This record gives sequence, C-alpha cells and structure tokens, in this order.
Amino acid sequence: MDDPPRSDGCPSAWRPTLLALVVTVLVASAGCAGIGGVGGSTNPPPQPTPAPTGTPTAPPSSPGSDSNSSHDATTTGSGAVGDGTDAVGKMTVVVGGEEVTEDERSDADRIRFDADAGHTWNATGNVTLAEALAPLGVSVGDGTLTYDGTTYDDSTNGTSVNVRVNGDPVEPTTYTLADGDEVWVTVETPEMDVSTPGEYIREDDQHIHGHLEFVVAGEGIDFGRDRYQSDDRYFHFEGGDAAAWHAHSYAITLQYALSSLDGIDVSADGRTVTVDGTTYRDGEDGTTITFEANGDPVDPGEYYLKDWDGVRVVVEDGA
Repeated sequence: MDDPPRSDGCPSAWRPTLLALVVTVLVASAGCAGIGGVGGSTNPPPQPTPAPTGTPTAPPSSPGSDSNSSHDATTTGSGAVGDGTDAVGKMTVVVGGEEVTEDERSDADRIRFDADAGHTWNATGNVTLAEALAPLGVSVGDGTLTYDGTTYDDSTNGTSVNVRVNGDPVEPTTYTLADGDEVWVTVETPEMDVSTPGEYIREDDQHIHGHLEFVVAGEGIDFGRDRYQSDDRYFHFEGGDAAAWHAHSYAITLQYALSSLDGIDVSADGRTVTVDGTTYRDGEDGTTITFEANGDPVDPGEYYLKDWDGVRVVVEDGA
C-alpha cells in the first residue's frame, strides 16, 4: 500500500535527494559571501563618502604672539632646510636710518646671508641672534648695539634700540634663531636724518606689519572698507582685511601712516585730527586725543612704525 501523501507534498522517497540539494546550495551561498562578492555577488557596492561642505581651516595665529614662530607670509628666500641648512629666515638691520647692506655682510661658520635673495639668512646648527649679527659688523647686548665704532644705548634719552623677532622683543644673546624667523633690528637717534616715507620696500620683500585701532567719539573706524585698501603704496590695508596694516619702508612715521588713509589727517604734534571733514583739537571744549604704540604714548610725528606694532588712536569729543 502506498504511503499516504505528506502534508508538505514531498514524497518520502525524494527526501534524501532534496536534503543533499539544500546542503549544497547553503554551502555555495556561504562560500560566495566569504570572498566578498567576487564573481557575480549581489552584495551592494560600498556607498561613496559624501564630499565635505567646506574645508576647515585653522584660525590664524596672532602675529607677534610667539617669539619663536613666524607670522608673516613673506618668502624666506632661496635657502632650503635640508640642504646643509637647519633654518632659513629674513633679517633687516637699520642703524641711524641707514640699512646695513648686503655688501657689508660676510660668511661665518654657522650663519650666512644669501646675496641673491635680499635679507635672507641661512643658519646651520643653533645660532643665537647675536652670533648672526656679528658677521654684519653688529654687536648687540641687552639694550645696546655697537656698529661702525659707535655704541648706541637704549637708556640714552632720545635713542631707541629695537630688536624684534616675529614682532616680539627678544634678548639677542640668548635667543636662538628658528626656521622662518623674521628679524628686525633698528636703532633710532635724535641726530639721524631720515626722510619720510623713505626708500620703498617691494611687496615680495621683507616689510613690516601691525594692528591699528582708531576710535572717534566712541565709534571705531572699519579699515576693511574699500576706501582704506591699498590707497598708498607705502602704508595701507589690503585684501579687504582690517586685521593688519602693511608698511613698505622702515622710515614711516605714525603721522604719515595715519594721514595716508582716506579722509584722515593728523598733525605732526598730534594736537589735531581730522576725520571726514571734522577736525578735533586736543584740549579744546573737552576734546582729548591719544596716540599709543604697544600701550605707550607716542608722538605721531616722531614715532617710526616697527614690526607688529599695536597702534591705538582715541579721539574723545567733549562736545
């Protein structure tokens, strides 16, 4: 008698065959999954990573905030670290209004100057700033500088000895030059005869920068406006940026700089300031005018801008 039909509709005689077939299919499927879909796998392709909506950028560092870090985008010349040079940077030395020129620079064991790339120094090993200045005939100490047989002392009335690296004052006998350092050494004396704005420094050469805050009757001037951008080749803001000014000479007085800006005029003694046709006079009707560089009061007709000076001008209207 035939077996009764099974509820699954599969005759008992076929069960071994079907079981073997199911096992074979399962093994084959597992094998395909194990090799990552090569040879016709139906696994979905990996999805592409969405493109970023913007390129994150680090906020710009504050120029002059670290005495061992460069802030300026000015090129450092033809030297390159790794070709026997450990550090490359820029250096300008001005004594009594006269620049120490390339012709006066000579090679030393660990410091040399590139005559084909103006103001470029190349150092091998650890070189202090004082050691770097020695081949130029310049001897420096704490507040003193000797050049061409004359010693200048910062403590002497009217004499100013300024040694800055990346905008920060440094002690030259202990400061070790680092790659990318931009050095400015300036000596000013009451006797020096300097015409303003002086000799023009090219855009691609080492020039000075700084900050300017100008407040009139409680309102700050926005130097990012077009009227203040690149109007004067010696002193200007550029690129719509109000964060830093550019000065293309080492003989620019604060008076020249401010008066070069559109609509602004400053007297040499700083007693009068004109902004957009309105003239303010210090001491008149309660009006006060303040000029500061790095927090110290200065005379705009006598103060020469230096690398990364923070300048502040405040006009308080007593009316």
